[in-house]
Amino acid sequence: MQDTLHQHSPTISIGGRPVCNLRFADGIDLITGPQAELQVLTDRLVASSKAFGMEVCSEKSIVMVSSEGVNDASITMDDEPLELVHRFKYLGAVLHEDGSSTVEVRTRIALATAAFAKLGKIWKSSISFKAKHKLFRSLVISILIYGCETWTLLADTERRIQVLENKCLRKLLRISYKDPVTNESVRDLVVAYVGPQEPLLATV
Repeated sequence: MQDTLHQHSPTISIGGRPVCNLRFADGIDLITGPQAELQVLTDRLVASSKAFGMEVCSEKSIVMVSSEGVNDASITMDDEPLELVHRFKYLGAVLHEDGSSTVEVRTRIALATAAFAKLGKIWKSSISFKAKHKLFRSLVISILIYGCETWTLLADTERRIQVLENKCLRKLLRISYKDPVTNESVRDLVVAYVGPQEPLLATV
């Protein structure tokens, strides 16, 4: 990548810091402004890889446009046009062309719900609530908030997250929704058992 980015001047910045790529192991995302800039970086990446005896797979390479007023881009790799997509997964997180996190949050909620359900025997066991709560935070919440640093939350997605957390806490406390107990009272009980907790959405 150092060879690819040699004397390259990024046109995108986040928080005042120039950004032109994301990379982890063999997963590389090139980030540019104009389409021509992306094509130049793509060509450089392919050439640099070949110079070091490596190959970039065009079949696994895609393009996503995330810009108002622009919905198309034609990028080639070794004269092969790359597929244009509306979203893609990077390091387990779904990135969407409109910058929203709705799809990713719903996916995380589904995964966390499934993880919670698989641990049903633990939630029904006689171990202390404090122990259950620690397991809940480490085995369920960690799945829910994976990659949350990049989320853009809307009111609806915040509500969905809160609904999941309230539902799980009620199960841990064995409080049914039919019982006349408010969500605020449920959270007060949690604090009484395990002490003050940082609000989940404060992590997001």
